[in-house]
Amino acid sequence: MNLPLPQPSPQPAHAQAGIYRQPATPPEIALCLELGQAFQAFGIPAHRFEDALARIASRLGLDGQFFALPTAFFASLGMGGHHWTFIQRGPSGDVNLAKLSDLQETTDALLAGRLSTPEARARVREILAAPDPWGALLTVCCFGLGSAPAAMFFGGGWREMALTTLLGSLVGLTTVLLGRRPGPARLVYPVAGTLVGFLALAAAARFPQVSPQILTLAALIVLVPGLRLVVSMNELATGNLVAGTARLVDTAMTFLSLGFGVALGQRLAAPFLDQALHGVPLPLPAWTLLPVLLLAAAAFMVIFKARLSDLPWIFAACALAFYATRQGASLLGPQFGVGLGAFALGLGSNLYTRILRRPSVVTLLPGLVVLVPGGLGFKGLEFIIQKQLVMGLDTAFQALFVAIALLTGLLLAHAAVQPRTAL
Repeated sequence: MNLPLPQPSPQPAHAQAGIYRQPATPPEIALCLELGQAFQAFGIPAHRFEDALARIASRLGLDGQFFALPTAFFASLGMGGHHWTFIQRGPSGDVNLAKLSDLQETTDALLAGRLSTPEARARVREILAAPDPWGALLTVCCFGLGSAPAAMFFGGGWREMALTTLLGSLVGLTTVLLGRRPGPARLVYPVAGTLVGFLALAAAARFPQVSPQILTLAALIVLVPGLRLVVSMNELATGNLVAGTARLVDTAMTFLSLGFGVALGQRLAAPFLDQALHGVPLPLPAWTLLPVLLLAAAAFMVIFKARLSDLPWIFAACALAFYATRQGASLLGPQFGVGLGAFALGLGSNLYTRILRRPSVVTLLPGLVVLVPGGLGFKGLEFIIQKQLVMGLDTAFQALFVAIALLTGLLLAHAAVQPRTAL
């Protein structure tokens, strides 16, 4: 007796061909990934990055887990019984405050339900594709104008400010020309350090009252990664150990590149100089401080690609940071005074965010340039390269202490007034 054999159930065409295809990625998941790449492109700290994407995923009906690094992030997303895991690579943060503000508005509108998923995706792509509103020429000029106030903050006079404007513009030109492609962009720090180290000694030889140390520090202040140092320590303090350690190592490598470039430039200039140069600058009168701060705010607005409407807030942040630090230094000493300045700046930035619904970094970043310990850290590295180890280690330790004071002030400000925004 012959029994009929069981017939296999019909298979889809791609299964019959031996090919397994996952279901198409839903637009909600694609939006999460695009927002994650945008957040990473603008250097959002790891804890803010993960919290913002978790809130967005929940709003879109996704089950999401995220893990952020400075140059990549992992996303585990589930929807409708299916699960996806992604590894997304991207460049480390590029400062663009205008685009970050637009991204904040888009994220808030998405969380509030005012934007649909397709509308949000189109808006994110439009933001990322927008050109630089200020242009390369104005950016190069503002590198010089932003370095000149730093010369005054370091104790220099009008000679240091004028020469630093020229050297800072040269640094800006180097940054613009080499930063257009990924390969040459890695040479920005050593090349800029070499040019400034050589030209600062040459200028001090021509003008005996000029301090080459002030010229060097002020001309490179925009490139000194003080913000990255504070962000990395903030990530370590909030438990994001992998991201914080990676960003801290990247900061150290930037310091080493700048220090090597400056040491090479000074060594190249040494045969043309008869003696060591230690000029004594002539400080400017006190009434010039506010105009110099306004000049710094305008330059930072262009360098960090902020909106023109942000200029009054950036100026207020710079003035608040400077005067709070000066008052704190007179009461508590210079190191703790920086902590008080960071606390005042953090409070003001968080209030700005809560009232105007804009990213706190719009005012925080320019204010931190005034407070940043990067100048001290770079000076300590210069001492070490010149084999003055005791002075170098002492200065580097002071820079680390200042960074901790900065971080403590910002954390206290965040605990006192929370911004309540996604970014």
